[in-house]
Amino acid sequence: MSEQMLSPKMLGYWTDETLKEVPDESGIYCVFRAAKDPETGEMDVQELLYVGEHRSTRFGLQHDEHRDSWYAFPPPDEEIWYAVGLCGSANRERLAAAMINAHKPRFNSNSPYLDRFPFDATTVHLYGKKHKLQSIFNVERHD
Repeated sequence: MSEQMLSPKMLGYWTDETLKEVPDESGIYCVFRAAKDPETGEMDVQELLYVGEHRSTRFGLQHDEHRDSWYAFPPPDEEIWYAVGLCGSANRERLAAAMINAHKPRFNSNSPYLDRFPFDATTVHLYGKKHKLQSIFNVERHD
């Protein structure tokens, strides 16, 4: 391995009603808590809850073992929203690990990547729908 830059475009936001529109491609998926913004009254992303990865982002979201936890979490006036970042299979786990390590999402609490990063130094540059995510960050190897 070697130092690498990953630069996925974050696509989204989707809800369960629009989940069929999520790309059926390799990448990471982010699960967010959305609530009404007090200033605008519009629903907006409030908190990153979970990061996962799969060869099909849509399938991963539909069948992730943590789905019940996501939906038990927000109060009735809030929603669960999704975003995905497409990434080839060679770097998908590395990207998910970097996202988990840097953002420490609530429902990734059992992930080995919270406190360790078994890949060489990685710079992630997110663009697109990246609200509540760090735009550019570095994660150093620590096993």
